[in-house]
Amino acid sequence: MTPQFFGREVEVTTEGKVRVPISFRLDDTEYKIVEIVAEWQDYGFGPGESRRKKRWWERRHRNYYHVKTTDDKIFEIYYDRGANMKHPEYRKWMLHRQL
Repeated sequence: MTPQFFGREVEVTTEGKVRVPISFRLDDTEYKIVEIVAEWQDYGFGPGESRRKKRWWERRHRNYYHVKTTDDKIFEIYYDRGANMKHPEYRKWMLHRQL
């Protein structure tokens, strides 16, 4: 199956001290997560940043997850923690794609 790109902000329910996702809502559908297949962190600068000077505060701060839902679909979601901890309004969950 060809991956389907979403690139949309979604509402995610989390649990635990580490804030692990347990479900997310896309439009009117709630997807329950039964397994976290993979997880990693991204502290990079993103593409196109090679020409200018890189400053540590401009890095990405994202936690990525490949999650399996109750209907056996696998999605890639991430939590963008924002670059500035003083501005929680920049923190958001994004649905990147369905694998």
